[in-house]
Amino acid sequence: MHLKRWLTALVLIPLILLVLLKGGRLVFVVTMILINGLAQWEFLGLFQQAADRARKAKVLILGSLLLLSFCTAASPQGRALPLFVLVACLFILFLFYLLSYEYIQELVWDLAANTLGLLFLPLLLGHFIWLRYMPEGEWWILWLLFVICSGDTAAYYTGRALGQKKFYPQVSPGKTWAGTWGGLAANVVIGVLAGLWFLSGVKFFSLILLGLVLGFIGLLGDLFVSMLKRRAQVKDSGAILPGHGGMLDRLDSLLFTAPALLYARLFIFQV
Repeated sequence: MHLKRWLTALVLIPLILLVLLKGGRLVFVVTMILINGLAQWEFLGLFQQAADRARKAKVLILGSLLLLSFCTAASPQGRALPLFVLVACLFILFLFYLLSYEYIQELVWDLAANTLGLLFLPLLLGHFIWLRYMPEGEWWILWLLFVICSGDTAAYYTGRALGQKKFYPQVSPGKTWAGTWGGLAANVVIGVLAGLWFLSGVKFFSLILLGLVLGFIGLLGDLFVSMLKRRAQVKDSGAILPGHGGMLDRLDSLLFTAPALLYARLFIFQV
């Protein structure tokens, strides 16, 4: 298990650096669409009883359109477009259900699963595209990946070594208080060290606060996805990443932190 985790990380890290620092904006957008497609497919798979392949495919297409709309969000003139596209995607999805009403057995459950599948992943992942299109956006994203991934790793190993008291066993049986505190500590330490290296215009104490807040928000994202997997009675959302599970398992802490970092940059740091 440990060997698989580290081997997967050794493969992924160079690819991430290549896409972020050398790939340019177009490569990044295409990568995000692929990541979104994999994660959405896994997410809808958690509700397999209510989502067949045809309906999954429609949600994936709408999610890709929503993601693409974030390419314009870096400019003040284009910031309304993602909201417009979101409304249009919801309209198309609802129209599809209206026309398919007589063929769908559990309408409310099916509609809820696919609507959440459209809102949860593309809408949140789109903030990565918006962030990437801003000045020095690639370095802010890289900093976020360092902070969240180091926190996840520290939480995992601290919890295994020192964890006895469970944090929230009803939702995440493996998470402990020791692992939670170890993860938050890593969020802060790596946030400061990487921030002083990567980010310009952000002060030392701001990095401490930002690392702590994003670590807490990432924890909420982790617990939310764990709740969905618990409800679906599965350990991992998929198996595409050996030792880590599925794409959704790797994104859980990042989904909420990307919007939080973007809005912090826009409205607090203004850099």
